[in-house]
Amino acid sequence: MIMHRLLISAILLGSCTDDHATLDVRIYGEELIEVGIPADVFVDGWALRYEKFLVSVGEVEAQRDGVEGGLSEPNYQVFDLTRPSEGAGQRVASEPVVDGRYDATQFVIGPAADALAGNASAADLETMRAGGYSLYAAGQATKGDVTMRFAWGFATRTRYTACESLAEVGGAPARIELTIHGDHLFYDDLFSSTPNISFDLVANADADGDGEVTQAELLAVDLRPLANYQVGSTDIVDLWHFIEQKTTAVGHIDGEGHCEAARES
Repeated sequence: MIMHRLLISAILLGSCTDDHATLDVRIYGEELIEVGIPADVFVDGWALRYEKFLVSVGEVEAQRDGVEGGLSEPNYQVFDLTRPSEGAGQRVASEPVVDGRYDATQFVIGPAADALAGNASAADLETMRAGGYSLYAAGQATKGDVTMRFAWGFATRTRYTACESLAEVGGAPARIELTIHGDHLFYDDLFSSTPNISFDLVANADADGDGEVTQAELLAVDLRPLANYQVGSTDIVDLWHFIEQKTTAVGHIDGEGHCEAARES
């Protein structure tokens, strides 16, 4: 009987060393997407407000100390990051995991025909599925009495790996944030570490003067004569493909943390 009790005690004690707590993965566009990008962020005085910022995210994994077997959410979900969240972002996945530091996260922003609705409406989900989009941004920019509208869908697929997440699970819930930087779409250089955020060139692309900047109008803007809008060794020569390339750099981790981004299409 004594040996039996000791065996039970040993089993219970051993189970306590493998504690579990909840790891919460959220996606957040910060105030720049939820509220807007103020004029003092742009070098040319524009202010911008997103009406839609839809992202299709999936293949989310978070590992503990480089060990596989942590949180995994393979499904793709569509989120509208303009929805107010009071800083909480939108939940992507939540699982009980073993205690430890979850310092390696990866995810994909890419199109998926079978994507589920995260917080997106049925109509927004259909827009993403039907268009084959990974990211859809619509809104308007204003400067003085001028307003420019835009609605752009992108089909790029980007895998973010080696994201240096900060979550420390230790008996209490912990959070990893996939942070999406909406201002990066308006950087004026593909590779500079200190680019400007600018809208003048986009606004000037409105060739027909109807107050809406379309994909066709952006395709007609030749970047080659410009001192800024540098493209490095890429073969990009127009403003549409420049902005398209910038969609592959919107993903970060836990605010300003960096990931390795690889464009797959």
